[in-house]
Amino acid sequence: MITRAFILSLILLIISIVNSYSDEKSPLRITIYPTIINKNVTGSSTTVIDYTTIKKSSYKTIGDLISKFSGVNFENLYYGTDAKTSVRMRGFGEQASRNILILVNGIRLTDMTMGGANLSSINVDDIYEIEIIKGGSAGVLFGDGATGGAVNIITKNPNFVRDQFNFKTSLKSFSSKSKSFSYTKRINNFVVQSFASEEDTQGYRENSKFKSDIFNFDLSFLNDPTNRYFAKLNYSEQLTEIPGNITLTDFNTRPRYSRTPEDFGTEKVNSISIGSQNILDTGTRFSNVFKFEDKDQTTSALSGTRYILAKTNLETSTLSSNISKNQELNNIDLDSKLGLDVFSSAYRAIGNDYYQVKYNNVATQTIIEPFGIFKFNHSSIESLDYEIGFRYHYYELDTDNYTTKTSLSSDDRQNYAWSIGANYNLRNGENIFTHISRAYRAPRLDEIISLISPSPTHSYIKHQYSNDIELGYEVMGDKQRFKTSVFRTLIKNQIYLNQSTFKNENFDPSVHQGLEIEFDQYIYDNLKLKSNATYIDSHFTKGNEKGNETSYVPKISGNMSLNYNLDNYTDTSLEYKYMGKQRAGNDPTYILPKSKAYQIIDFNISHKIKNFKLKGSINNILNKKYYTNLIKGSSWSGNKPYAYPQPGRTLFLGFESTF
Repeated sequence: MITRAFILSLILLIISIVNSYSDEKSPLRITIYPTIINKNVTGSSTTVIDYTTIKKSSYKTIGDLISKFSGVNFENLYYGTDAKTSVRMRGFGEQASRNILILVNGIRLTDMTMGGANLSSINVDDIYEIEIIKGGSAGVLFGDGATGGAVNIITKNPNFVRDQFNFKTSLKSFSSKSKSFSYTKRINNFVVQSFASEEDTQGYRENSKFKSDIFNFDLSFLNDPTNRYFAKLNYSEQLTEIPGNITLTDFNTRPRYSRTPEDFGTEKVNSISIGSQNILDTGTRFSNVFKFEDKDQTTSALSGTRYILAKTNLETSTLSSNISKNQELNNIDLDSKLGLDVFSSAYRAIGNDYYQVKYNNVATQTIIEPFGIFKFNHSSIESLDYEIGFRYHYYELDTDNYTTKTSLSSDDRQNYAWSIGANYNLRNGENIFTHISRAYRAPRLDEIISLISPSPTHSYIKHQYSNDIELGYEVMGDKQRFKTSVFRTLIKNQIYLNQSTFKNENFDPSVHQGLEIEFDQYIYDNLKLKSNATYIDSHFTKGNEKGNETSYVPKISGNMSLNYNLDNYTDTSLEYKYMGKQRAGNDPTYILPKSKAYQIIDFNISHKIKNFKLKGSINNILNKKYYTNLIKGSSWSGNKPYAYPQPGRTLFLGFESTF
């Protein structure tokens, strides 16, 4: 059992480091506009979506925006919303939500369960930039669960926001409507920010209604331009009907049909965050954030002739502290970052399984992760940057029966992540980058306590880890940009849910390797072509499935768009997306064929008139009938393939006013 003294000692260690740093003097080299900024991870393939791109884009959701980049496939779980999202990249398909972290200012939005992150809780007008970090190097930056990469959403610094009121409303196909407002006001040294939104849709399919209410309140105290103290309150509530999957026969004849007309789920989330960001002296920056979140979920499903009701509660406390410093040592420009992340979660599952066995179990998880990242630039080789990083992981788990107050089992383990990267500037705008890294993830709490079985399963689950290597080249000109990278990731003990046993287990070893290419070109000053393509070979290297591909990973995918600015007020885009064939889920013996490839064309337009903005779009212009995932049914259903249909042609109209 980890003692409080051990945790306290680590915190005191960081404080002592702060004090030792503060005695030294070095030139101040920092950009303070974004709340937290990491920029590129040296040697890693990192995409930074900047503020200008975000403002000019005609995207409707955050998912729409990030899915346009190479190697990124955004899985929308609730048809055109950002409510529950899974970002797939670097060969992580079926297990993407458990291996790709989504964060806001470096703090996890992805929790310690398997569900996707709720991006709709973020006010898009507060976003300064978005970092997409691919590969295992994200494991050093963010820790557990960043095996395949991370998406870090960075918000604006309140020091630079202005007083404003914003109102948005929209209408969309399938009886979808939404509205939101945000208000920002500065009063002396205080900045107040509030955001509220409401979304309601009947959904594309039967029993696919979705309703969401969100409210955020932020209060910042700005002592001076270099010191900020803040508190945030967040509330969200969702009702989701669950249409489930359907047979391919039904998909071809009635794609909007639901086999589960009574299934639904609810979710309520409350969270509070407090923290500070300080420049302690010239060149030294300190950040400290504490977050507590309480999430209640209910799932109701009809099995045969009776309902199954499952309730869960997740309480998570997060402490993230780091200190960074820029200094010169013996002709070496050193940018160092030391930190500590602590996650403590309690997950309670209440329900009954298919055999009418009632259970009431709780799993308590504590993760402690000290880390250090050091970036070097030698004055004699100014074109070369190199970086090393290390993160230590201590994991402790206890499972108990909440009703009887008896211990079921306990577990504690250790792990680590490391990364070595380098970037060499051949000449202006031309770079070669490379890195090698190791990342890891522990079992999620709902992988340990199942809603279908009263017995914890963590004793059977090994911790997952991966080894990653990447080599890339990038060149940027005035009107064009080209970037390519090759990567190879070896994964051991990848955790998954066995649909036959309904237990979480470990896969045999696998390899994810491939090639990513991006090319942007200004054809004219106001006409820009953006294109990217990804090739991924993802397969098992040992065991019964040796040579078989992993699930939900297309070998070939790509995007292309033409962006045309009619004037300073009107933007248009025509977008094309291709997703290749994918292996079905839950199909270890390769009974099913691959899912069909699909192609989608979208059109977007936006026009600004003074303080008003109009947006319109047509998604899936050609009204293509397609599905994103194919899964094998159980043996008692004849091992039939089941699909998750996606919407046909969808119309969107939005209005925005800002004062």
